[in-house]
Amino acid sequence: MGATAFDSFYLRDRYGSAAMRAIWDDRAMIQRWLDVEAALAEVQAGMGLVPRPAAAEIRRKARVELLDLQAMRRDFDRTWNPVVPVVDALRAVLSPRAARWVHWGATSKNVFDTGTALQIKDTTVVVLAELDAVCAALARLCEEHRGTLMAGRTHGQHAMPITFGYKCAVWLDELLRQRQRLLACRERALCGEFGGAVGTLASLGRRGLVVQDRLMRRLGLSAPRIPSKTAGDRFAEFFLVVSSLAMSLGKVAQNVYNLQVSDTDEACEFSEGKVGSSAMPHKLNPVASGSVVLLGRLIKSRATAVLEYVHCEWEDDHRQGETPWSFAPEICLLLGAQFVMLKRVLGSLIVKPENMLRNLDRSGGAVLSEAVMMALAKRIGRDKAHAHVLALSRRALAAGVPFRTAAAEDDLVRRQVPAKALAKALDYRSSLGLVDHFVDAALRGYRSEVLAARRGGRGRGRGGRRQARP
Repeated sequence: MGATAFDSFYLRDRYGSAAMRAIWDDRAMIQRWLDVEAALAEVQAGMGLVPRPAAAEIRRKARVELLDLQAMRRDFDRTWNPVVPVVDALRAVLSPRAARWVHWGATSKNVFDTGTALQIKDTTVVVLAELDAVCAALARLCEEHRGTLMAGRTHGQHAMPITFGYKCAVWLDELLRQRQRLLACRERALCGEFGGAVGTLASLGRRGLVVQDRLMRRLGLSAPRIPSKTAGDRFAEFFLVVSSLAMSLGKVAQNVYNLQVSDTDEACEFSEGKVGSSAMPHKLNPVASGSVVLLGRLIKSRATAVLEYVHCEWEDDHRQGETPWSFAPEICLLLGAQFVMLKRVLGSLIVKPENMLRNLDRSGGAVLSEAVMMALAKRIGRDKAHAHVLALSRRALAAGVPFRTAAAEDDLVRRQVPAKALAKALDYRSSLGLVDHFVDAALRGYRSEVLAARRGGRGRGRGGRRQARP
């Protein structure tokens, strides 16, 4: 049984997803290190640095299921080095003739960092697929509710009318920007490292540059300009972008959470089978949307460790090098759970247009005060119109009179604003501005960036071979 939320039999699906666990669990991590060792031997065999039969045997035996994991664990406790026990375990299953060529010219952090880049590569595929699914759900809500009136709120108070489709379009557009950031940073994050003890390739000389380039091409990664062991900025950028994405997911969920407050009751997450409270049977607590917010906060709390990964002293520093052992899998697991829950929330969201309109109308049209002010301002100037409508709205509120009624009966308004213009000003849909335009703009962005990429097989994080040096 597990001891933490990440490995708990009971809780782990609330703090991680199967897709992310498959990338970041121990066996997957060790296999990525073995993949690096195997690719290194093959590249060096092609250059005459390692015998071809030895490289072929290393490739065949570099499988995590062939290694003695318990012995590796004991050796790790003894050596305090995570990669050395893996190399020793691989050598143990090889013939003596092949074993001597494992890890030729490499150092532990070369293997660990390049393995992490491979895990990030796999993670990017999952994140893009999950993000595209969330964007698809939001695009559907934009279409379905482009005309669903509701109150726009600023500082927690009714401001002006909007549509729920517009609200969803704002979320969609933000997530499309996060998608762009993810694709942009991927070019830098998917970068391996092979520089030897201090990054100078001293053990292989100029041939080491060829080994590095060919190794990274074989692994579908880019090669660094300088293979420094202390260059943590690439991975840090990826995990900070991912953390920012997590906060955007949390923002969407927080808005959904707020719409479920009893006194608002404008939307509701799925309810079938849910028990909101063991004491109060009537409760339908917003557990899923609340969990998405919580997971985002947990990811945010790890951002400090990500930034620490950039800071390093000398040419290597285990205080820096060990930080991703914790933050990298934890951030990805938490993000995976966020996606699973948010997809469920958006995919089964119950939107309540009648309640949205009811709440919008609670003030009797006070949210139309700007429209009335602007109509009046054409005759008496904006400042005077603002002061007059401000006083008018306060009097209506104090007297319990609907704002529409107060405006329609006000002497100054009646004298200065034609009846037709006043009727238009007091119509919610006349104050929607360009909501349809912006909904369409967000949907165009979705179609061009997500659907087009899906049709063309682009933007999926497949990690094609690149030779650029970030």
